[in-house]
Amino acid sequence: MKNTTLEAREPSVEKTHKRSARVRNNAWRHSEETSMHPSQSTSGLLNRPVTKAFSALLALFFLTPLVSVAQSESSSAELDASIKVEENVREHLGNFEITSVSESLIPGLYELVSGGTILYVNEGGNLLIEGDMIDLENRTNLTEQRKGKLHMGMISQLSESDVLVYEPEEPTGRSITVFTDISCGYCQRLHQELDTYLDAGVAVRYLMFPRAGLQTPAANALESVWCNEDPQAAMTTAKSGGRVPPKSCDNPMEQHVALAQQVGLRGTPLIYLDTGDRIPGYRDAATVVDMVLSNEKWAP
Repeated sequence: MKNTTLEAREPSVEKTHKRSARVRNNAWRHSEETSMHPSQSTSGLLNRPVTKAFSALLALFFLTPLVSVAQSESSSAELDASIKVEENVREHLGNFEITSVSESLIPGLYELVSGGTILYVNEGGNLLIEGDMIDLENRTNLTEQRKGKLHMGMISQLSESDVLVYEPEEPTGRSITVFTDISCGYCQRLHQELDTYLDAGVAVRYLMFPRAGLQTPAANALESVWCNEDPQAAMTTAKSGGRVPPKSCDNPMEQHVALAQQVGLRGTPLIYLDTGDRIPGYRDAATVVDMVLSNEKWAP
C-alpha cells in the first residue's frame, strides 16, 4: 500500500519532464504566435497607435522613391516630345525663332513661344495655329494670361534705372508698367489719374514708345523729358501740353521700342500689372488699382 500511495502522490520524473516540456512548448508557441502574427493578437504591435504611424512612415519611405521615379520619367518623356516637336517645326520653318516648346492643355497640341508671341503647333510640326485658347467654363483667355506673364518676364530684365518711375509716398511694393507716348490722348488721360495710383501705394513705371518712330519729333520730345533734371515733372508738363526744353543724352528709348516690338504692341497705352496681367489700351485708374491690389504679385 505504501508503495502504491507514494506512486500516486509523486509522479515519475519522466512524467514531470513531459509536463514541463508541454508548458515550455506552449509558452514558446504563444511567444511565436505573438511575435510572428501580431494581427491575430489583441495585444499585437500593429494595434498600437505609435506602431501604426511608424508603419505609415515606412510605407511612405518605400513609396516616395517610386513616385519620384515615375514623375522623373514623365518629365523626361514630355521633354523628349517637346524636342521632337521643335525639330519637326524647324524642318518646315528653318531658322524660325523658337524660345520654347511645351505641352498645352489640349492633348496633342503644343505651345510654341517665339520671343513674346505664343503659337500652337501639332506634334508633327506641320500645322501651326495663331490665335487664343479660351476656357469657356471660366470665360478666361488662357493665351492672353500666358502672354502677360511671359511679357512681364521680359520687362523684368530691364534695369530699374532704365525706367521712368513715379513712386508713392507710402509704397506697397505694387506697380504697373506702361508703354507711353506724350501725344497719345489716352496716355494723357492715364497720366491725369496718376494720383489715384500713388495714393493707393501703386507705383507707375513708364517705358517710352514714340508711335511715329525713333527719328521723329515725338521721339525727340520723349528724349527731352528723360534728360531733364526732373524727368517726372517734365513728363507731366509735356503731357499737359507744356513745353519741355530740348535736351539730348544717353537714354533707353531704343531698348524700350525693341521690347515693345517683341511683345507685339499695337497701340498706347499698353499696361502691364505686376500680377502678370496686361491691359491693351486705357482703363480707369480705380479699376486697375483694384485689379492690382486684389491679386497676388507675379513672381518670375
